[in-house]
Amino acid sequence: MAKILGKVGELGLDELFVTGISKQLGERLLSGFIGNSTLMSGAVKIAIASFMPKGNKYMKSVAMGIGVDGIEDIIVNLIGGVSVGASATGGEI
Repeated sequence: MAKILGKVGELGLDELFVTGISKQLGERLLSGFIGNSTLMSGAVKIAIASFMPKGNKYMKSVAMGIGVDGIEDIIVNLIGGVSVGASATGGEI
């Protein structure tokens, strides 16, 4: 199946799936401890991803998912974001 669909960047679809799941689970699990969408939460997530063991492609994918979530936290904090339930114009849904 992966041969038919190819790769995304340098990742196989299996690695991409692990990265996406890691990003979502990491965000949900860590938000209660370090928050979300703050500079501090972003820095902590990037630090966690940097120090994770990366012995195989799936561990690299987990680290990438957590690292991407950390970068997202920093970007959302710096440029602002739309809160859940609000439209881009600031109105409630």
